[in-house]
Amino acid sequence: MLNDGVQNVGEIPLHDGFTVRGVRRVDQLQFLSSPPDAELTVHAVRIAREIMTAPAMTPFQMSEVVPGADLTTDDEILDWVKQAAETTYHPVGTCKMGSDPMAVVDAQLRVHGIAGLRVADASIMPTLTSGNTNAPAIMIGEKAADMMLNAAT
Repeated sequence: MLNDGVQNVGEIPLHDGFTVRGVRRVDQLQFLSSPPDAELTVHAVRIAREIMTAPAMTPFQMSEVVPGADLTTDDEILDWVKQAAETTYHPVGTCKMGSDPMAVVDAQLRVHGIAGLRVADASIMPTLTSGNTNAPAIMIGEKAADMMLNAAT
């Protein structure tokens, strides 16, 4: 079971109901709202359970604490995940850069369809970096500043 990327899409209201489609903020990510994301998450919980109840784990005499062995259906597991899960990494990739229909910003970091609005943070990164996101986010801001200064002259 492979996940080809996040399937859900949120929105940021700008004013009077006007929104930028495709933009996702942490508080509007709609985690697990798409069936592929939900299925993958439930599958991961089931794999973790199989590992922890494998014969090789018997000497450790462990019992399931969360979500709890009494939660057995996909819906019960998914409900628990939605209540308990948090983001542990700095969200990136929530405002895709590109020219395809799912892209929010162009190569100059301008929001498609809204003159004068740019996104200059880690949200334009396509994937999470293997290191901390601070340095890449600073670089994105510096590059955005250069592009705006160059456009102004």
